[in-house]
Amino acid sequence: MRYFLFFLFFVSTHLAFGQRDDYFSRQYVPMWQRAMEYTMELAEAMPEEYYNYRPKPEMLSFSQQMTHLVKNLYWLNSTYVKGEMNPLKDDDLEGKSKEEIEKLLKDVFDYVLQTAMTIQDKESRAPVKFAGEIMNKERIFYLMRDHMSHHRGQCIIYLRMNNIRPPLYRGW
Repeated sequence: MRYFLFFLFFVSTHLAFGQRDDYFSRQYVPMWQRAMEYTMELAEAMPEEYYNYRPKPEMLSFSQQMTHLVKNLYWLNSTYVKGEMNPLKDDDLEGKSKEEIEKLLKDVFDYVLQTAMTIQDKESRAPVKFAGEIMNKERIFYLMRDHMSHHRGQCIIYLRMNNIRPPLYRGW
């Protein structure tokens, strides 16, 4: 009898959780929130007088790294996840102040966050064609996070090259 009750509990619990359609969102959102907070701290750590710093002339400046991230996140989220027009109206983000760039970052991070919070599992598994490959929308979310990590890593080096201690990592 005890085993039967355990089996019933297990099956009913499994069915109850199986009915939910937000597994991806529940897993991804906290990870995205930590990544966006960490990236914002990094942007805030760089003094404005170093926002145009670039280690070599052929490399992006710190501000260009950040605005590239803004453009890319808007493009990926709007085009491949939401299937809508890119809400970033001003594609030319050159010459923006530190304060303006931080606002752009916050806005795009919130844009992706809202999408991640509301996407249902079935939709996250919907196929999209990206770079000649068929993948699902979930992979686009991970691409956005990976791309952010890539440019954030470059910006950490920019901070260190200017003797500025970056915020402590907390990506788990």
